[in-house]
Amino acid sequence: MLRHRSGWPPLIAALLLVSSLTALPSAAAADDGGGVVCPPGGNNCTVVITKPGKPGGPMPGKPQPGGGSGPRTCEWAKQEVPCTIPSRSSISTSKTAWFNGSDGCYYNVIVPDPQSGPLWAGHQPGDGAVYEYICYPANAISPLGVGGVGIKWLASPPPGSGAGVSPAVLAARAVNLLPIRGAQIGTAPRRNGSGLVGLPVWLWTTVSPATWGPATASASAGGLTVTATAKASRIQWQMGDGQSVTCTNPGSPYKAAAGGAVSPTCGYVYRTSSKTAPDGKFTVTATTTWDVTWAGGGQTGQLTTTRQASTTLQVRELVVVNG
Repeated sequence: MLRHRSGWPPLIAALLLVSSLTALPSAAAADDGGGVVCPPGGNNCTVVITKPGKPGGPMPGKPQPGGGSGPRTCEWAKQEVPCTIPSRSSISTSKTAWFNGSDGCYYNVIVPDPQSGPLWAGHQPGDGAVYEYICYPANAISPLGVGGVGIKWLASPPPGSGAGVSPAVLAARAVNLLPIRGAQIGTAPRRNGSGLVGLPVWLWTTVSPATWGPATASASAGGLTVTATAKASRIQWQMGDGQSVTCTNPGSPYKAAAGGAVSPTCGYVYRTSSKTAPDGKFTVTATTTWDVTWAGGGQTGQLTTTRQASTTLQVRELVVVNG
């Protein structure tokens, strides 16, 4: 959500609060203070930086490289105005918003949920960005915000940013490029076989970079490269009977020599048959949680994302025949 910071007119704080409550969903937070937002299926994720670093280029209002040019100055309504102001969004990718002299507005990049269609204007993270803006009136510099306050998608940064694509935007691209997927499910009994109530079921995934990691992907722009690395940390198995089991390992493939033994790493025992389930089978859904770290441009981040896969199992009741 957008937060009012001391020193700003109450009117602007109120406008920003209304904007945040009506338009901006919250980002999912990771345990370490970072976060990721992913739609169902895990694609097109948006990331939040957890370790701010140096900007990718000179900030507005600061001396430009090359020497002798002096600090940048900004003007609106024939008066000098700050070239940067503190950003007001708690999910901004920078601590400052920059001034665009062509429209009299300050901009800073934010990271809304990819599922918030109106904010993304039909686009996806990495294809342009979403900006918070606050504008001066047309012919005056006070009060700031009367000329407009809101959130909108833009294909490229408005003039005045002094920087190229941010590391956070490239991180989102890198995460979306990760070659990871849901579990390559193995079960005993097999998919086309059948198990019995009360007997052990073995659960596992074939281990590969795509199903358990590590997997890496990079995204580059303007001489900046961000690399994301993903490793699976656990699989939650929804067993189709209303119960679940979580395994912090890929599980152990079943071998005939194990007979009717319980899996040493990941398994389950059904207490009811699947005869009343659709098609007489339980649908088993495996949700893999991936821990992702990314780094580039002097910034780093940590986040989690998920991938899913499913299969079906038939579970019969044990019939005892008396001689």
